[in-house]
Amino acid sequence: TITPEHEEFTGFVFKTQANLDPKHRDRLAYVRIVSGTYAKGMKVGHSRSKAGKKYNLAQAQALFGSDRSSVEVAYPGDVIGINNPGCFAIGDTLFTGNNRVAFPGIPSFSPEKFAYIRAPNPSSYKAFRKGMDQLLDEGAVQALRQRNDDGGGPLMLAAVGQLQFEVVQARLKNEYGVESIMEPLTYTLARWADAGWEAVDKADAAGKLFGIMIVQDRWQRP
Repeated sequence: TITPEHEEFTGFVFKTQANLDPKHRDRLAYVRIVSGTYAKGMKVGHSRSKAGKKYNLAQAQALFGSDRSSVEVAYPGDVIGINNPGCFAIGDTLFTGNNRVAFPGIPSFSPEKFAYIRAPNPSSYKAFRKGMDQLLDEGAVQALRQRNDDGGGPLMLAAVGQLQFEVVQARLKNEYGVESIMEPLTYTLARWADAGWEAVDKADAAGKLFGIMIVQDRWQRP
Protein backbone atom coordinates (compact mmCIF):
# COMPACT_ATOMS: atom_id res chain seq x y z
CA THR A 1 0.00 0.00 0.00
CA ILE A 2 1.32 3.42 -0.96
CA THR A 3 0.35 6.27 1.34
CA PRO A 4 0.49 10.02 0.60
CA GLU A 5 3.59 10.18 2.81
CA HIS A 6 5.53 7.91 0.45
CA GLU A 7 8.60 9.84 -0.72
CA GLU A 8 8.49 8.88 -4.39
CA PHE A 9 5.97 10.40 -6.79
CA THR A 10 3.11 8.15 -7.87
CA GLY A 11 -0.11 8.94 -9.68
CA PHE A 12 -2.68 7.26 -11.90
CA VAL A 13 -4.40 8.32 -15.11
CA PHE A 14 -8.16 8.32 -14.65
CA LYS A 15 -9.22 10.21 -17.77
CA THR A 16 -7.89 11.24 -21.17
CA GLN A 17 -9.39 13.80 -23.52
CA ALA A 18 -8.61 15.09 -26.98
CA ASN A 19 -9.45 18.40 -28.66
CA LEU A 20 -9.89 20.51 -25.55
CA ASP A 21 -8.67 23.25 -27.87
CA PRO A 22 -9.83 22.31 -31.42
CA LYS A 23 -7.38 24.81 -32.92
CA HIS A 24 -4.41 22.85 -31.58
CA ARG A 25 -5.75 19.26 -31.53
CA ASP A 26 -4.23 18.81 -28.08
CA ARG A 27 -4.56 15.69 -25.95
CA LEU A 28 -4.44 15.61 -22.17
CA ALA A 29 -4.17 12.87 -19.58
CA TYR A 30 -5.68 13.65 -16.18
CA VAL A 31 -3.54 12.34 -13.32
CA ARG A 32 -4.51 12.01 -9.67
CA ILE A 33 -1.38 12.30 -7.52
CA VAL A 34 -1.19 9.58 -4.85
CA SER A 35 2.16 10.29 -3.22
CA GLY A 36 5.24 12.46 -3.48
CA THR A 37 5.37 15.82 -5.24
CA TYR A 38 4.99 16.79 -8.89
CA ALA A 39 7.57 19.31 -10.06
CA LYS A 40 7.69 20.85 -13.51
CA GLY A 41 10.10 19.01 -15.80
CA MET A 42 10.34 15.86 -13.69
CA LYS A 43 10.88 12.47 -15.33
CA VAL A 44 8.63 9.53 -14.52
CA GLY A 45 8.34 5.84 -15.26
CA HIS A 46 5.23 4.36 -16.85
CA SER A 47 3.59 1.13 -15.73
CA ARG A 48 3.14 -0.25 -19.26
CA SER A 49 6.51 0.83 -20.68
CA LYS A 50 9.83 -0.99 -20.63
CA ALA A 51 11.86 -0.78 -17.44
CA GLY A 52 14.14 2.23 -17.48
CA LYS A 53 12.10 4.24 -20.00
CA LYS A 54 11.27 7.70 -18.69
CA TYR A 55 8.81 10.38 -19.77
CA ASN A 56 9.45 14.07 -19.25
CA LEU A 57 6.51 15.91 -17.70
CA ALA A 58 7.60 19.26 -19.11
CA GLN A 59 4.43 21.02 -18.02
CA ALA A 60 1.19 20.37 -16.21
CA GLN A 61 -2.07 22.23 -16.05
CA ALA A 62 -4.84 22.73 -13.56
CA LEU A 63 -8.25 22.77 -15.25
CA PHE A 64 -11.48 24.28 -14.05
CA GLY A 65 -14.19 24.25 -16.70
CA SER A 66 -12.67 25.81 -19.82
CA ASP A 67 -10.01 27.66 -17.81
CA ARG A 68 -6.44 26.41 -17.60
CA SER A 69 -3.51 27.48 -15.48
CA SER A 70 0.08 26.27 -15.43
CA VAL A 71 1.15 24.16 -12.46
CA GLU A 72 4.70 24.27 -11.13
CA VAL A 73 4.19 22.02 -8.10
CA ALA A 74 1.40 19.62 -7.07
CA TYR A 75 0.82 17.34 -4.09
CA PRO A 76 -1.07 14.13 -3.14
CA GLY A 77 -4.76 14.49 -3.86
CA ASP A 78 -4.25 17.09 -6.59
CA VAL A 79 -5.38 16.47 -10.17
CA ILE A 80 -3.14 17.69 -12.98
CA GLY A 81 -3.48 17.58 -16.74
CA ILE A 82 -0.37 16.52 -18.67
CA ASN A 83 0.26 16.46 -22.41
CA ASN A 84 -0.49 13.02 -23.80
CA PRO A 85 1.53 12.02 -26.88
CA GLY A 86 -0.60 8.87 -27.15
CA CYS A 87 1.33 6.85 -24.56
CA PHE A 88 -0.93 7.34 -21.55
CA ALA A 89 -4.22 5.49 -21.16
CA ILE A 90 -6.87 5.23 -18.46
CA GLY A 91 -5.59 3.09 -15.57
CA ASP A 92 -1.88 3.76 -16.20
CA THR A 93 0.44 4.49 -13.29
CA LEU A 94 3.21 7.10 -13.37
CA PHE A 95 6.01 6.90 -10.81
CA THR A 96 9.53 7.92 -9.85
CA GLY A 97 12.19 5.75 -8.26
CA ASN A 98 13.73 2.42 -9.22
CA ASN A 99 10.79 0.23 -8.22
CA ARG A 100 8.00 -0.19 -10.76
CA VAL A 101 4.57 0.78 -9.44
CA ALA A 102 1.26 -0.29 -10.98
CA PHE A 103 -2.01 0.49 -9.25
CA PRO A 104 -5.02 -1.78 -9.89
CA GLY A 105 -6.91 -0.93 -13.06
CA ILE A 106 -10.07 1.14 -13.06
CA PRO A 107 -13.18 -1.10 -13.36
CA SER A 108 -15.44 -0.71 -16.38
CA PHE A 109 -19.03 -1.81 -16.92
CA SER A 110 -19.74 -4.74 -19.20
CA PRO A 111 -21.19 -3.49 -22.52
CA GLU A 112 -24.75 -4.32 -23.54
CA LYS A 113 -24.94 -2.49 -26.90
CA PHE A 114 -22.93 -3.43 -30.00
CA ALA A 115 -22.65 -1.98 -33.49
CA TYR A 116 -20.31 -1.85 -36.46
CA ILE A 117 -19.11 1.62 -37.39
CA ARG A 118 -17.64 2.70 -40.69
CA ALA A 119 -16.87 5.80 -42.72
CA PRO A 120 -19.03 5.92 -45.88
CA ASN A 121 -16.52 8.15 -47.65
CA PRO A 122 -13.20 6.31 -48.30
CA SER A 123 -11.36 9.61 -48.70
CA SER A 124 -12.07 10.47 -45.05
CA TYR A 125 -10.79 7.16 -43.66
CA LYS A 126 -7.55 8.64 -42.31
CA ALA A 127 -9.44 11.26 -40.27
CA PHE A 128 -11.96 8.59 -39.24
CA ARG A 129 -9.20 6.31 -37.98
CA LYS A 130 -7.49 9.13 -36.08
CA GLY A 131 -10.76 10.21 -34.48
CA MET A 132 -11.69 6.66 -33.46
CA ASP A 133 -8.24 6.00 -32.00
CA GLN A 134 -8.43 9.11 -29.83
CA LEU A 135 -12.02 8.49 -28.73
CA LEU A 136 -11.14 4.90 -27.83
CA ASP A 137 -8.17 6.14 -25.80
CA GLU A 138 -10.61 8.35 -23.89
CA GLY A 139 -12.77 5.34 -23.07
CA ALA A 140 -15.80 6.77 -24.85
CA VAL A 141 -16.61 3.24 -26.04
CA GLN A 142 -14.82 -0.10 -26.33
CA ALA A 143 -13.55 -1.58 -29.59
CA LEU A 144 -13.86 -5.22 -30.64
CA ARG A 145 -12.65 -7.00 -33.77
CA GLN A 146 -12.76 -10.46 -35.25
CA ARG A 147 -10.00 -12.75 -34.05
CA ASN A 148 -6.63 -12.18 -35.78
CA ASP A 149 -7.91 -8.94 -37.33
CA ASP A 150 -4.92 -6.59 -37.37
CA GLY A 151 -7.08 -3.56 -38.10
CA GLY A 152 -8.21 -4.12 -41.66
CA GLY A 153 -11.57 -5.67 -40.85
CA PRO A 154 -14.82 -4.12 -39.61
CA LEU A 155 -14.64 -2.19 -36.35
CA MET A 156 -17.21 -3.14 -33.74
CA LEU A 157 -18.06 -0.74 -30.93
CA ALA A 158 -19.33 -1.88 -27.55
CA ALA A 159 -21.09 0.38 -25.06
CA VAL A 160 -23.28 0.32 -22.00
CA GLY A 161 -25.96 2.51 -23.62
CA GLN A 162 -27.06 3.88 -26.98
CA LEU A 163 -26.10 7.43 -26.00
CA GLN A 164 -22.41 6.50 -26.13
CA PHE A 165 -22.74 5.63 -29.83
CA GLU A 166 -24.49 8.92 -30.54
CA VAL A 167 -21.75 10.86 -28.73
CA VAL A 168 -19.06 9.11 -30.78
CA GLN A 169 -20.80 9.93 -34.07
CA ALA A 170 -21.38 13.55 -33.02
CA ARG A 171 -17.76 14.04 -32.00
CA LEU A 172 -16.46 12.42 -35.18
CA LYS A 173 -18.51 14.90 -37.20
CA ASN A 174 -17.88 18.03 -35.12
CA GLU A 175 -14.24 17.51 -34.13
CA TYR A 176 -12.82 15.51 -37.04
CA GLY A 177 -15.17 16.41 -39.88
CA VAL A 178 -16.08 12.78 -40.54
CA GLU A 179 -19.48 11.28 -41.27
CA SER A 180 -20.05 7.76 -39.98
CA ILE A 181 -22.58 4.98 -40.33
CA MET A 182 -23.56 2.77 -37.39
CA GLU A 183 -24.93 -0.75 -38.01
CA PRO A 184 -26.50 -2.16 -34.81
CA LEU A 185 -25.99 -5.79 -33.81
CA THR A 186 -28.43 -7.93 -31.86
CA TYR A 187 -26.02 -9.12 -29.17
CA THR A 188 -26.77 -7.90 -25.64
CA LEU A 189 -23.95 -9.27 -23.49
CA ALA A 190 -20.14 -9.51 -23.51
CA ARG A 191 -17.80 -11.51 -21.34
CA TRP A 192 -14.01 -11.70 -21.31
CA ALA A 193 -12.55 -15.21 -21.34
CA ASP A 194 -10.05 -14.90 -18.51
CA ALA A 195 -8.56 -18.33 -19.25
CA GLY A 196 -7.35 -17.13 -22.66
CA TRP A 197 -7.64 -18.28 -26.25
CA GLU A 198 -6.69 -21.89 -25.48
CA ALA A 199 -9.76 -22.28 -23.26
CA VAL A 200 -11.95 -20.60 -25.89
CA ASP A 201 -10.71 -22.97 -28.60
CA LYS A 202 -11.22 -25.97 -26.35
CA ALA A 203 -14.80 -24.98 -25.51
CA ASP A 204 -15.52 -24.24 -29.18
CA ALA A 205 -14.15 -27.61 -30.29
CA ALA A 206 -16.30 -29.34 -27.68
CA GLY A 207 -19.42 -27.68 -29.08
CA LYS A 208 -20.08 -25.69 -25.93
CA LEU A 209 -20.24 -22.32 -27.69
CA PHE A 210 -23.24 -21.47 -29.84
CA GLY A 211 -25.28 -18.38 -30.66
CA ILE A 212 -22.26 -16.19 -29.93
CA MET A 213 -19.60 -14.18 -31.73
CA ILE A 214 -15.99 -14.70 -30.68
CA VAL A 215 -14.06 -11.43 -30.86
CA GLN A 216 -10.99 -9.77 -29.38
CA ASP A 217 -10.48 -6.40 -27.72
CA ARG A 218 -7.77 -3.83 -28.54
CA TRP A 219 -5.19 -5.92 -26.67
CA GLN A 220 -6.09 -9.17 -28.49
CA ARG A 221 -7.80 -10.61 -25.43
CA PRO A 222 -10.78 -12.97 -26.07
